Formats: sequence, structure tokens, C-alpha cells
Amino acid sequence: MPVKKLTLALFIAAMIVLYFAGGGEKYLDIHMYQDLYRASPVSTAGVFFLVFMAGTACSLPVTGVLAITGGIVFGTLTGFTLSLLSSTIGGTVALFSSRYLFYDLVSRRFAPQLDMVNKGIANEGAFFLFGLRMIPVIPFWGLNLLMGLTAMRAPVFMLATLFGMVPVMLILSYTGNELGEIERFSLAEVFTPGLLLALLLLASFPILARLLVRLLRSRRKAAGE
Repeated sequence: MPVKKLTLALFIAAMIVLYFAGGGEKYLDIHMYQDLYRASPVSTAGVFFLVFMAGTACSLPVTGVLAITGGIVFGTLTGFTLSLLSSTIGGTVALFSSRYLFYDLVSRRFAPQLDMVNKGIANEGAFFLFGLRMIPVIPFWGLNLLMGLTAMRAPVFMLATLFGMVPVMLILSYTGNELGEIERFSLAEVFTPGLLLALLLLASFPILARLLVRLLRSRRKAAGE
């Protein structure tokens, strides 16, 4: 096995072992992060970033939960930044694992979607991935693996993922921030204007994302002509 493949395999294996050996479930406990934040904000941010990146790199379906958690613990802006960067880096690691380690396994699992993705990339390039990030027809973790089967370069993948995930990460972080403001469960505490706005954004985002992608696509075609 080439050195690059061996190094990548050992890195992923080490993350998986550490995750489960250390009791990975506890790292999804919001109270643990809140306690850490009170004691040491910088260390908490580092732990959260590494856990988010590792979970994404291992293709665990934790993106939405952790993004909301980041908003609860760190607030909208900091939680958004940590979630966006860690998910992008972790997604790139998942792409490499699919491309160099699990190509055959992933190609069998995602065979129906692979033809669609290859055709989309051939027609629209990185914009196709950007659109799929905005409109999650394929789950975030699955799309990371699927893109490893394509010829898309890693820097292009990272940029398309980074910009494509901005709206949804911002909404999730904002939602988490509003949930974090709840001190006790009552109608007055729960149904605040901020939380209602967050829920409205979550509910309407699929429609808004489709409209935005359609608008950008039409402008790209007009510019090409």
C-alpha cells in the first residue's frame, strides 16, 4: 500500500478507535460542552472543532446536531464559524477516504447517485456540488463519500462545500443560539420572536435554497451565452 494511503488509513482508524474507546456518545452531550465553556472557552472551542471534524471525517450523521450544539454553546457567529470550518475539513478527509480506501465499497453503495453526480459535474462543474450543498438531496456525509468517486480536485471540493454550506450552517447556529437562551420551558420562554424566526427559516430554507440556486444557475447560463 502506498505511503499516502497507509497514512490516511491509520489516521481514520485512530479517529474511529479514539471516538468509541473514549465513549463517543458523551461528546454529543450539550451539558458537557456548557461546563467546559464556563471553565475554558478556548479549550471548549478546540474540543468541539476536533469532535465535529472527526465525526464528519468518519461519515457519522452528526452535522445538524453538532451545528445546533455549536450555536447553543458558543452563540451564532462563533458556532457558525467552528461548524463551517470543521465540517469542510472533515468532509475533505471523508472524500480522501472514499477515493483512496473505500472506492469499491462506496461505488456499490451509491451506484444510482454516481451517474447523476458525474453528469452534473460534467455540465456545471463545481457549481453542481454547490447546489447539492444548498439543496441536500443527498445527505452531507453521503455526498462527501460520493464526491470521492469523481475526478473533482480537493481544493475545488472544499471551496464549493464551504460556500454551499454557509446558509444552512448559519441558520442552524442561529437556531441553536436561540435555544440556548431558554432557561426554563414555558410558552413565554419557548415561543420568543427569535426562536420563531429560526424555526421559520428552517422550515422555509429548502424553498429559499431552490430559488437561490435556480437564480444563480440562470445567471451563469446568461453569462455563458
